[in-house]
Amino acid sequence: MFKVFRNYLSLQRKWLMPTLLSLIMTAVLAVSYLYKPATIAQLGNLATDHFHRSHPREYNPDTPVRIIDIDEESIARIGQWPWPRTTMAKLNDNLNNAGAEVIAYDMIFSEADRTSPENIVTVLRDNPLATESFQNLANLKSHDAVFAESLARSNSVMGIFLVPKPSADLPAVKQGFAFLGDPPLGAIPNYGGSLQSLPQLEACASGNGNVSFQPDGDSIIRTAPMLARVGDRVFPSLAMDALRAAQGAKSFAVKSSNASGELQAVDKVETQVTSIRVGDFTVPSDENGKLQLYLTESKPERFIPAWKILLTSGDWEERIGGHIVFIGTGAEGLKDIKSTPLNAAEPGVTVHAQAAEQIINEQYLLRPYWANMIEMFALVGAGVVLSLALPRLSAAKGAILTLIIGLIVWNAAQWAFVNKQFILDPVYPLLVVLSVYLIASLSSFYLTESERSQIRNAFSMYLSPDLVRKVSEDPSLLKLGGEDREMTILFLDVRSFSRISESMTPSDITTFLNLFLTPMTDILQDNKATIDKYMGDAIVAFWNAPLDDPDHQANAVRAVLDMQTALDDLNAKYAAQDEVKWPEKVRMGIGLNTGVCTVGNLGSQQRFSYSIIGDAANVASRIEGLTKQYGVTSMAGEAAAKDMTEFALLEADLIKVVGRDTPERIFMICGDEVLARSKTFSAFKSAHVAFLGSYRAGDFVKAEAQARALEAEAGRYNVAGYYRTLLARISIYRHDPPENWTGIYEAQSK
Repeated sequence: MFKVFRNYLSLQRKWLMPTLLSLIMTAVLAVSYLYKPATIAQLGNLATDHFHRSHPREYNPDTPVRIIDIDEESIARIGQWPWPRTTMAKLNDNLNNAGAEVIAYDMIFSEADRTSPENIVTVLRDNPLATESFQNLANLKSHDAVFAESLARSNSVMGIFLVPKPSADLPAVKQGFAFLGDPPLGAIPNYGGSLQSLPQLEACASGNGNVSFQPDGDSIIRTAPMLARVGDRVFPSLAMDALRAAQGAKSFAVKSSNASGELQAVDKVETQVTSIRVGDFTVPSDENGKLQLYLTESKPERFIPAWKILLTSGDWEERIGGHIVFIGTGAEGLKDIKSTPLNAAEPGVTVHAQAAEQIINEQYLLRPYWANMIEMFALVGAGVVLSLALPRLSAAKGAILTLIIGLIVWNAAQWAFVNKQFILDPVYPLLVVLSVYLIASLSSFYLTESERSQIRNAFSMYLSPDLVRKVSEDPSLLKLGGEDREMTILFLDVRSFSRISESMTPSDITTFLNLFLTPMTDILQDNKATIDKYMGDAIVAFWNAPLDDPDHQANAVRAVLDMQTALDDLNAKYAAQDEVKWPEKVRMGIGLNTGVCTVGNLGSQQRFSYSIIGDAANVASRIEGLTKQYGVTSMAGEAAAKDMTEFALLEADLIKVVGRDTPERIFMICGDEVLARSKTFSAFKSAHVAFLGSYRAGDFVKAEAQARALEAEAGRYNVAGYYRTLLARISIYRHDPPENWTGIYEAQSK
C-alpha cells in the first residue's frame, strides 16, 4: 500500500509540491490578516486613497457650510497677522449680521491682544520722551473685551487644541454627553492637556471644539476625530460642536458597542464607539469615534475671502445667511497644512468644513461589519483556486488566470467604493494572488529543471560507438588523463526548452527528447563525431578524437546541414499526427568552433568520462548562444570557418563574446558546396560583404539600405533573422552612434 502511495506521489510530483507550497503561503497570509501588520495595512490605505482620488465626493454648493479664508489678499488689504481683536470683532459682527447660523473658529486666541489700549499705553509710557499719562487711552475698552462682546452677540464656537502634555487649565464644559451603553472612554483618543482661548473669550462663546487631527503613519489625514478626551472630560470636534450649536442642541448621544441592538467583535475587549448623535444627525464612526473623511476636490464656491467681509457688502451676505461659517487661515506661512488623500497641502479649516458637509448631506464612507469576512473569503478563495490551478496550467494560461483574479479583486473593491461608499481592502487578496503565482511558477520551474537534470544524467552515461570500440581494443584507456589535440567542437541546444517542457509530463518530455536526439545522434556519428554528453535538450560533440579525422571541419559542417534538414523533417512528420506530443515548430541553435583542447578521461578515480576541456569549447558554447541573438540556426567561429571555404558561409560579425577580451569573427552556415558555387549565392555574398564594409566603417545610413535589400533575399539562405537583428542595431546607432566605433560589437549576454 505504501509503495502504491509513493508511486502515486512520484507521478503527481509536478503539481503536488507547487500546490502544497502555495496553500501554505495562503495560510500564512490568512494568519497575517488576522493581526494586520502596520506596513500591509498602510498599503490598504493607499489603495483606498486611489479610489478616493478617482471618485471624490461630489460637492453640493447648496450645503450650508462656508469658509472665511484669511488669505494672502486679506493680509495685504487688512494688515499683518494677527489682526487686532477689534478687527476680529468686526468680522464676527458682520457675519452675525448677515445671518450666519454659527461662526466656528479654527484658531486659538490664547494670548491677550498686543494692540489693546492698555498694552499700547504701557509701551508709550516706557518711551523716555513721553510727557503724557495717556490716561484717555487707558480708559478705552480692551480689544479682547470688544471681541468677547461680539462673540456673546453671536452663536460662536471656539477652537481648542488638545496636546499630549498636561496643562494647568482645561476648557470650560459647553456641552453634555449621554452614553447609550457603557461609556467607551478607553476607545476615545486621550490627551494630556489643552491649549484654549482666553477665559473671557471662551466664556462668551456658545461652544468649543477640538481642532486636533491624528494623521496615519504616513502623515496623511484620512479620519477626523469626532470625540477626544482629557482624562474623563470628553470634547467634541469643531465640526460636531458647530452642528450642535446650529441646532440649539445641548448635548451629544454616544452609542457604544454594548448598547442595545449593537454587536461587538469577539476579539475586542473594551467598549467601542459605534455612532454619535447630535440633534437630528446620527454620525457613524469607527470604534474610536472617528469619522472616515469623504472629501471633495477643492471648490472656490466654498471660500469667501475675509477682506470682503470686512471691507465690502453685497453678494457675500447672501452666501452667509443660515450657514455654518468656519474661519481659518489659508495664507502662505499661516495656514495649518494637512495632507489628505486628495491634496498634499490642504488647510486644516477645509477638513473641518468638509466633515460638517458630510454629516449634513449624510454622505459617509463606511467599512461594513462584514468587510473582514469578505476580505478573508477573497484571500482564501483566490489562494486555493490559484494553488490548485496554476501547477496544472501552462505559463501563459497561468499568468492570464492570475491577472483575471487580480483584476476581479481590485475592481470589486473599487466598485464597492464608487457605488456603495464601502471601504474594502483589496491588498491581502492581491498579495495572495501575487505570492501564490510566484511560488507556483518558481516551484514548477524548479521541478522542470530537476527533471531536465535527471534526463541529462541519464544520457551522459552513454558513450559513442567509436569510443566503445577503441576502449575494447585498448583497456588501458580507462584511466584518468588526456592529450591536447586540435578539434572541432559542436554545441546544440533546443530553443525554449523550458517553455516546451512546461506543457508536458515527464513521460512526454522523455519521448520528445528520444525522438529528437536519436536522428541527431545518428547524423553526428555518421559524420564521424564523438558524442561528449547529452544535457537534457542539448548535445555536445566533437571531431578528431579519439580517432584522427583530417577533415573534421568539413564533417562538422555536413553534420550541421544534415541536422537542419532532419529537424525540418521531424517538424513536418509529427505536426500532422496525434500519437506523439510534439511541440509546434521546434527550433535549435548550433555553434561550431575549432581549436586545441584537452581530450581524455576526465573526472575522479571513482567515476570519469571521456570528454574535452579547453577555451575552444567555451567559445563554441558562446557561439551557440549567439545564434539566438542573431536569429539564425547555426554559426561557426573563425578558426573553423577558415578550413570550410568550399561551403556557403557568410561572415556575420566581429564580436567580443561574454567572458573574452579578444574579438571573435563569427560566420553563418548557409549551405553546402553546391550552393557555394552558385551564381545567386556568389552575388548575394558580394552584396553582403559590401554591407559589412559600410557597417564597420560607420556609414549606418548606407548600411541600413543595403541590409534591407539583402533581407528580401535572405530567406532562401535561412538568415533573414540576422538582417533583422542588424537593422534593429543600426536603427539605434543611427540616432545614437557608438563612441570610437571600430566595427566590433560587444555581446551583452551569453
